[in-house]
Amino acid sequence: MLQPYLIGLLMSKGIPMLWQGEEFAENYFLPDFGMGRVSLLRPMRWDFFYDESGRPIVSLIRRLLRIRRRRDHIRQGTYFFFNDWDRYQQFGVLLFARYAATQYTLVAINLSDTGRTVPFWFPMGGDYVEELHGGALNLRNVLSFRRVDLDIPSHYGRIWTLM
Repeated sequence: MLQPYLIGLLMSKGIPMLWQGEEFAENYFLPDFGMGRVSLLRPMRWDFFYDESGRPIVSLIRRLLRIRRRRDHIRQGTYFFFNDWDRYQQFGVLLFARYAATQYTLVAINLSDTGRTVPFWFPMGGDYVEELHGGALNLRNVLSFRRVDLDIPSHYGRIWTLM
């Protein structure tokens, strides 16, 4: 369930800040108040890096950081959030774009327990590659401002970039 939040964090504007071992799937409890917040020893538990839950998280973070490093517009471009309750948020789906000039990336994350298909109208036509898994998820010959139905799996996301 952590994956859509990581996708959102690492593709959002600003400098992504991974906290207290998140990139290694660390899950320490932090007290709400008191000295335990600052003095409690929380050594890195490296076994999370290699276990069945940790490996996919580390792999996803590495892919997201590679995407961010390759795409200048994700690091420095404009950010736009598609605030449409009826189409997206009521279903647990968040969409936002990162763009600069002719570079365009759409990030779609699904926070719900159910895979969702949502409509979207890309502002720029062309071929879009799905950055996380590619292949059959790529969108070919997209026409600008024509409806495209996007499939977003539960507790995950998709990232489409104009090529």
